[in-house]
Amino acid sequence: MPRTSTSFFVLLPSSLVADAPDLRQKTLKIGTIGRALAIFRVGKVCIYNDDDPHVKNQTSEVKIISTLLHYMETPQYLRKLLFPRTRELRYAGLLPPLRTPSHPLADEKTAADNYREAVVIDVDKRGSLLETGIRERGFTSEKLSVGQRVTVRLGKSLGEGKRAIELVPRSKVGEYWGYEVFRAKTLAEALKVLKADYVTGTSRHGQNLYEAVQAIESNKPHSVAVAFGGSYAGLFEICERQGVDANKLFDVVINTIPSQGTATVRTEEALVATLALLNALIGG
Repeated sequence: MPRTSTSFFVLLPSSLVADAPDLRQKTLKIGTIGRALAIFRVGKVCIYNDDDPHVKNQTSEVKIISTLLHYMETPQYLRKLLFPRTRELRYAGLLPPLRTPSHPLADEKTAADNYREAVVIDVDKRGSLLETGIRERGFTSEKLSVGQRVTVRLGKSLGEGKRAIELVPRSKVGEYWGYEVFRAKTLAEALKVLKADYVTGTSRHGQNLYEAVQAIESNKPHSVAVAFGGSYAGLFEICERQGVDANKLFDVVINTIPSQGTATVRTEEALVATLALLNALIGG
């Protein structure tokens, strides 16, 4: 019997790029992380405050990480409409393209019945006009909000530079359509935000992944959340710092890099190793 595809959600700490010396290096690191999220079809990512003393401004770090990840996930033809020039995006040109199905090239997904991301650019009594990244502007009689981002299905040409469109939920697209970015004040709050069926922590002190796979699969989860520690503290230390019991917070804590050859494993390295294994073993 074929295995049902499992959605992955990821929790990343605010200290994620605290070891990077400047915004340029932070941007490069986040670029690697964004690519990993897309490669392994992560549906949701939540940045949580881990209260690390090495991070002078938790709010600023969370803003940098979430802004850059959100920018990466946005199709190129919509970025100027959705993102004003800000400090966080100073080195955004260094970010690698995701090339997910939601990021088509200029000559891709232009025919009727194709799905695209769009942004509302004008609204009047007749309806809403949307930028869809093709020659014709999308039009719907629905009254939306200027600046609103939506997923649409292209329809027939209406003439006068307009194309009929239908608003659709992401779940209707039928292929990986990128990740959503969330923020949370604590690790426990982040788990509540994501609402995953099964919750997994990662630590060098965790259980061997192969031993945990059977338990994970027996729960038949549609979604699995995977939490990662920070640059200076692992999940157990973060949980202790925030006054929660890791053994109660997670269904299982796993070690996806047993017998590691280095004193520490960076979060972005753990992210790739963990998602690769989970994708192969339970991803479907």
